[in-house]
Amino acid sequence: MKITTAIKHISSPESEEMITSFIHAHPQGVITTMTKSGRLQGSVVNIFELDNYQLAFMTRKNTRKAKNLKDNPTVSFVTFDPFSRTEAAIEGEAHLVEDNEQETEILELIEQSAAEGRWHTSPNIDKDDDYVLYIIYPQKIHMTTYWERDSGMEAFHESLEFTVSMKN
Repeated sequence: MKITTAIKHISSPESEEMITSFIHAHPQGVITTMTKSGRLQGSVVNIFELDNYQLAFMTRKNTRKAKNLKDNPTVSFVTFDPFSRTEAAIEGEAHLVEDNEQETEILELIEQSAAEGRWHTSPNIDKDDDYVLYIIYPQKIHMTTYWERDSGMEAFHESLEFTVSMKN
């Protein structure tokens, strides 16, 4: 299946740069998935940016998130900077990468990023069949900066909305 994303709405001309810069600087966060019974489950992941705002992450095959994603690909990923009081929340779907060529290409990019010190662990997914690779295809990205209550300033919001196309 080929999945593509395209920007449908931008809240301001600066949104794209602000959001991509923030996500690039904050590659760790919490991904939330849903169980068959509708319970939400969150876990910490490292993400890697791909083209078109897509994000990649890895997990072991037997984790709760991998099991949940088999039944329901809907996810939310949130990363946060406590010093600037800024968060980015990504809503979308996570799909297992099953194409070997695509998987190899992404893993090479992640390995390069690990060598540069950006990715905190070397994935070696091809050497360990216990790991699987997912791509998050965003439907909406929100970024908010919260100001101190007595600052007199309003919270700052940026957002991107996407159209997602799936073709067999």
